[in-house]
Amino acid sequence: MTMRKRTKNGSSGLLSRLSLPIFALIVIIITFFASAASYILIRVQNDHTLNMADQSMKFVYRNVWYQFDTMNNVAAFILSNPSIEGLLENRYQQSYEAVGDYFALQTNLENLSLLSLLNDFGSRSAAKKSYVVSVALEPESGLFDIATDHFDPTTGIYKYDDLQNQEWYRSLKRGARQTEWWGQRTGQSNSTMIYSARTKTSIKDGRSIGTVIIGADTGSIQSVFENAQLEKGYHLLLDESNQVIFSERYSFLEPVGELPYVRAMEGNKGSLVSRIDGEQHRVMYETFANGWKLLTVVPESHFSQYTFAISAIGAATAIAALLIAGFILRRIVVRVTVPITRLVSAMHRPEVLEFKEPLPEQNSGIYEVDELGQKFSSMLITLHGLIEKSFVEEMERRQLQLELLHSQINPHFLYNTLDLINCRAIMAGDREASQIVRSLANVFRHSLNRGEAWISLGDEVRMVEAYLHIQQMMMDNLQVEIRVPEDILSALIVHLTLQPLVENAIIHGFAERTSECRIAITARLKDKAIILRIEDNGRGCDPERMNRMLRDHTGGEVEGRNGGMKTGYGTLNVHRRIQLHCGEAYGLRYADIEEGTCVEVVVPYRIRTEVLANV
Repeated sequence: MTMRKRTKNGSSGLLSRLSLPIFALIVIIITFFASAASYILIRVQNDHTLNMADQSMKFVYRNVWYQFDTMNNVAAFILSNPSIEGLLENRYQQSYEAVGDYFALQTNLENLSLLSLLNDFGSRSAAKKSYVVSVALEPESGLFDIATDHFDPTTGIYKYDDLQNQEWYRSLKRGARQTEWWGQRTGQSNSTMIYSARTKTSIKDGRSIGTVIIGADTGSIQSVFENAQLEKGYHLLLDESNQVIFSERYSFLEPVGELPYVRAMEGNKGSLVSRIDGEQHRVMYETFANGWKLLTVVPESHFSQYTFAISAIGAATAIAALLIAGFILRRIVVRVTVPITRLVSAMHRPEVLEFKEPLPEQNSGIYEVDELGQKFSSMLITLHGLIEKSFVEEMERRQLQLELLHSQINPHFLYNTLDLINCRAIMAGDREASQIVRSLANVFRHSLNRGEAWISLGDEVRMVEAYLHIQQMMMDNLQVEIRVPEDILSALIVHLTLQPLVENAIIHGFAERTSECRIAITARLKDKAIILRIEDNGRGCDPERMNRMLRDHTGGEVEGRNGGMKTGYGTLNVHRRIQLHCGEAYGLRYADIEEGTCVEVVVPYRIRTEVLANV
């Protein structure tokens, strides 16, 4: 009964601990992806709607400016045409002599007014009057006397008298700008027109001859607005005084300068949000070169018209996905947790805990769960064997270490023995043997170093000096040069760094050399690092191959440059110990020299307090 209760309680706990976190994770994931998808769709839809409004505005802007540019070109043609220039500047004795030139100029103006660049409606066989092309002459022109006395906004040649009271004419004469633009109603039909005017001056002497006036009916740009209609919203074409030139909402020349969004416009182009008729609207605007502005006004609700539908679909999809995922999760978790709970119950049996028998086999119908039970049973038996084997090996290892400690030579016994030999050599008068014994004692004293991994650079150098002193007694031709600055002798380096490298140079570098053998040891401080340099004039080695061996940590033997010389184990041992204590940035590196071998040791500049802090 106890076992069954524990199994039941365990199954219930495992089920809740698995199902609740996994279901919460699924809820978070589905909610995140549903929200992200809805957000992306809403943004894409809103951006698409905004882009359509922007494209509509750009379409209107390009075509309206094309209309303005065409009017500028007609005026420029009249101002620069040599034939028209001659007709305007000719002098006549009698007025009737100018009649021929008058009608020639009138014909040119009529031909220019027949251009139809934007109005492609109606019959293509009949020319449409798109423009009013007129010239208001001043007394300086020879045709002034026979020009029409009163100005009429139709194609023709007039005297300038009626224009002097017009604001645009006075501004043009003041030279405020080269071209004046305005809109007005004209004629008996009260047609809505837009005009541009430019002063005609003599090419010869620069005197004012008259004013060239180009007019166009607003119907010429109406088709542009009709082809770029907005599903919701409207366009406005405003002059510099913020009067309406054309709009689907406002009438011609209606002043709109007091509208909040018109007052809020800053700069030549931009976008702003303003409340119009109780609803937020986005207003995009851009300024023409003549100072007029084109505005596109679209309600904000038009951009977010699909937001609710997309959000509702996303929420419904997320709820459906959660219900399906919860149902499937419940079935999976139950089928997995129940066999595992049974497996845990079997593991509480004393026979299993004592490794006397494997876990009983299960047949849950799920391959992974059944395989888990079988492999876990095998693992328990294998683990029991490994524990016993590991225990035996550890006992053997400790026994070997104990025997090794017993077999080690006592350093004090070694030093006392060397001192005894030294005294006997002195008493026998053998000075050379005494020096060898003292040098050997120094080598042992510094090499043992009381078991510490770090040693001062001065002690390391003294140990190498003692070692080289012994070598010099064995090799009469060995020359040694050691140059180490006194200010870095107190720095600490890894113990037994120089001696293996010096020994390597003597054993391998001078293996085939019997005279003029030289070893140079130098040290310098660079960028908070000590660089020890060991050079010899021996047989040499391949620096690139040696450096590659150090990088790869192969530990194998590497042939020298001339073949036959083997090295690598001692060098790699020094390199590994330096990197173990100092880091991967330090260690050994071989340099290429003309003769022999050069190896550099790079270690950090440290003092005793730094090493103790690291320890």
